[in-house]
Amino acid sequence: MTAPVLPAALAPLAAERRWLVWRWEPSARGRRTKVPYQAAAPARKASSTDPRTWGDFATAARAVADGRADGVGFALLDSGIAAFDLDRCRDPGTGRVAAWALDLVERAGSYVEVTVSGEGLRIVGRAGGPKIHRKQRIAGEAAGELETYRRAERYIVVTGDPLEESAAALADLDALMDETVARLDAERDAARRAERERRRGAADPPGRNHGAEEGGRGRPYGDELAGLIRDGVPEGARSEQFHHVVGWLKQLGWGVPEIEAELAAHPDGIAAKYRGRLRQEIERSWARTEEPRRRGGDGREGGGTGDPRAGEPPPIALHWHGEADPDADRAWLVKNLVYERGRGLTAGQWGTGKTFAALDLSASVMTGERFAGRKVMRTGGVLFIAPEGAFEIPVRLRGLVEGKLRGVAAQRAAAGVPPPDLDALPFAWIEECPPLARRGAVHRLIAAAHASADAMHERFGVELVLVILDTVAAGAGFEDENSAAETQRVMDAMGELSRATGAFVMGVDHFGKLVETGTRGSSAKEVGADVVLALLATRTEAGEVSNTRMAVRKVRGAPAGYEIPFELQVVPVGEDGDGEPVTTCVVQWKLGAGAEPRPAAVRERWPQSLRIFRTALSVALVEHGALVRPFGAGGPEVRAVKETALRWEFLRAYPAGGEDEAKRTEAKRKAFARALRTALDKGLVAAREIGGVDHLWTVGEPDGRDA
Repeated sequence: MTAPVLPAALAPLAAERRWLVWRWEPSARGRRTKVPYQAAAPARKASSTDPRTWGDFATAARAVADGRADGVGFALLDSGIAAFDLDRCRDPGTGRVAAWALDLVERAGSYVEVTVSGEGLRIVGRAGGPKIHRKQRIAGEAAGELETYRRAERYIVVTGDPLEESAAALADLDALMDETVARLDAERDAARRAERERRRGAADPPGRNHGAEEGGRGRPYGDELAGLIRDGVPEGARSEQFHHVVGWLKQLGWGVPEIEAELAAHPDGIAAKYRGRLRQEIERSWARTEEPRRRGGDGREGGGTGDPRAGEPPPIALHWHGEADPDADRAWLVKNLVYERGRGLTAGQWGTGKTFAALDLSASVMTGERFAGRKVMRTGGVLFIAPEGAFEIPVRLRGLVEGKLRGVAAQRAAAGVPPPDLDALPFAWIEECPPLARRGAVHRLIAAAHASADAMHERFGVELVLVILDTVAAGAGFEDENSAAETQRVMDAMGELSRATGAFVMGVDHFGKLVETGTRGSSAKEVGADVVLALLATRTEAGEVSNTRMAVRKVRGAPAGYEIPFELQVVPVGEDGDGEPVTTCVVQWKLGAGAEPRPAAVRERWPQSLRIFRTALSVALVEHGALVRPFGAGGPEVRAVKETALRWEFLRAYPAGGEDEAKRTEAKRKAFARALRTALDKGLVAAREIGGVDHLWTVGEPDGRDA
């Protein structure tokens, strides 16, 4: 068992005699629970209300390290320390945090750590207000709960595992606790009132079966509608009539699950075109039709809610191992690279051709030609959202046609295969994007996407399969691009757009100043993406770009961690008014052995941005380090180094340009402060004042002695 190392924000608590340990034990109902024990005598129970059973942190940490307890805890009673417990708000596999939890983390501005289960978060701060001990549900969340502790007779488990977005200090939580508890109470009361009203007015709820003429699957309907459902219509009018059927059934009070079951029962009818994606097409049509009228208990008509699952909710389907087809493939847009539906990022450095790569992907899905050597599994139309640089799109499309697709058309014609119509591709673009960081803004975008999808059905007989947002930063309308809560709303909006259209939504984005840190802004971008493609290059100080390549940074459920090289080929597309040539670029992939997937490397705990800091720490520990016991004579022994010695080694190794010595020194000093803060926040190093001097040591390395 490994004892936690306190991050810098919690280090002041180590000196207080409020620590206890806990062990997993079954409760009377057979559920695992964390039972508190005394740190100095782990065989004896502890109490969160009896200070005589508490101890110091070093003793508690030693008990865990010796395997006599499963973790440490801190007693809150009259301590001035308060906490929020955010339950079931985090996916332990992906690290994705629910938007409601990120909002609270952002507002708190205090230290946050991941709980023992990995499924929750704990916000720890300071507070002096009256006692609060409340457990409240989060409105609109199936599982989310919030527990608030202030002056409570409880203890909190301390994991020492800070959330990446966590602040490095304890903030005052009094006002936020008062406001949050009051708001959740008000939301609960409003929900109860609404439920009472719904029950009173639900004399004839929509979506419930009341005996159908067609085998009991839904409400009865007339012969005209029955004919459409059973026999369908000619190919040219099928999309329009399918939309008409869904709207008709919706007005009769049918729910989405009922409509799906009814249309699936007639596979050769109006639904014949939509095998394998029937539910998706029903929901798409549902969202674009008027709401069904409802009758309240007094018989008067009222408006609907807009929820496609309004009325009696269908039971949640159970899926069993052995029932599903084990040979079924994942649904791909581009095999093993881009999913049929979902959200992704094509991000990279300036000058690496991010938009050209996005247009190359567009060309592949419109024509069926391979993308970066990968097979296109689904062809169709593209909607390009260009809140910046839209004036370049016509020129770049001409370059794409002349530099790439003209050759594709010639090859197909020679082989007797119908070539694509290069004068009319199923490609549409818009120059406006509602700010996706604002709640509800995505609905305008969904409406525009539906309009483009309808036009593609009518003009080209294809579906909308890809939406490009260039760039995410321009379309998001961020107030703070580093805000995890804002970023999560944007990623959620991209996901909602994908679900509404059935297309994959790919955002074009920028890297930060350091390539190693990946996409600019909050890490919630890449965490929330299903696919991350990174456009990389070698750049000189003069701006010359070479060694361009696409790194497959992330694909859920498929190989990642490999690179595919490419070149940006200059293509002439005409002349300007002065007779000067107008050029643009297209992507030419350099396929070979290097483009094949290879096993991803084991993820390094230390990011590349801390490479110089880590090297300096290693040297300093060897040359200047000493064995110390930072938590007293009874605490663990570590090899630590004085901060001054570490700073000296770092400044020697860190390169800083400029002719002014004072400016170079200042740049080095700021770089050290930034690296030290990052290492502390990520829990890679720990710090403690010993004899009036700050000492540092590594965390999580063997014996805690070597970097």
